[in-house]
Amino acid sequence: MSIPKVDFYFGALLSQLVNRGFSPVIKEGGQDRRIYALKNDVDSYLIYAKYSFTPRPKKEARIWTFSFYDTEMEKTLNSPNHNRYLFAFICGEEDLQNTEIMILTESEVSECIKTSETGRKWLTIEMTDRKRTLTVRGSAHTKPGHSLKITRSTDQRLEELTTMLF
Repeated sequence: MSIPKVDFYFGALLSQLVNRGFSPVIKEGGQDRRIYALKNDVDSYLIYAKYSFTPRPKKEARIWTFSFYDTEMEKTLNSPNHNRYLFAFICGEEDLQNTEIMILTESEVSECIKTSETGRKWLTIEMTDRKRTLTVRGSAHTKPGHSLKITRSTDQRLEELTTMLF
């Protein structure tokens, strides 16, 4: 039995979550995205996971692009649980060891893609070599200089989980 490449990426996310005391359960499957229910000793959350296999090279950086359908975002961000959603963006590399996972809150994603507007929605994550922060831009950030700077550490983002949501 061959294992699809996408399972390695989603498996890396699940490994990170389990190693930090979460008990993930798949709520909705798919090839390009998945939704997991997370529970730990403190609270429960939903995590929307999406991946991008191949980065676009840029001078001393790599950029991953994630596209969304209107219905995807409406279903997620307009649900009764919207303030309990986290987003995991899996930035894949051919060498799986260099894959990174970026965790964003619902408000960070909304700020980047303006869920109230119709049309194509996208989000990019830019990793500059040797920097501790990532640059996140979206379809709402069409002017230069408009972006979010987010810590590159998945560990730190997961540790801050309870304060990120409230």
